Amino acid sequence: MIKGNSYILVFTVLVMFTIVLVSTTPIIIKTLLAFITIAFLFPVIRNLLFKDKSRKIKVAFYSSLTLTIGLFLVSIFEETSLNSGGDFIVVLFYSLIGNFFYGLPVSLIAEFISIKYFNIRFWLSGLIHIGFGLATYFIDQGGFFIFAVICSIIFFALDEIAIVYSNLRR
Repeated sequence: MIKGNSYILVFTVLVMFTIVLVSTTPIIIKTLLAFITIAFLFPVIRNLLFKDKSRKIKVAFYSSLTLTIGLFLVSIFEETSLNSGGDFIVVLFYSLIGNFFYGLPVSLIAEFISIKYFNIRFWLSGLIHIGFGLATYFIDQGGFFIFAVICSIIFFALDEIAIVYSNLRR
């Protein structure tokens, strides 16, 4: 599982695991975050995250940025409650958390499953991304899930663009 001089990885995972366990978040979210934290101990997961020059990590960041910029542009043309710059930093922060702790594992699952079905890989991956975005409705029935679905669509689109771009460069 872990070999060589990986004390920093183990220490980081233990700190993250401790933070998750002592937090006041609901037990279902604690369990999800604990599994994600433990998953980093497995080289297969780390290799998937960091292959193609950290493609998935970049896509998670760019999809959060795209959502935030999109909301900013919508707020310019329409009267919304998001008017201050601080609101957009909060949106960026929460979308980054969502994309890194929920979107990345979902994208890894989608890639793992869809790679086996080459003929329908694109559609299956899109269905998994958007399906998990819609599943956030069961976590929070408020308007939060709409942003999760939008983020999942952006994440999927940017990941597919990154795949095509990396294949063109080869």
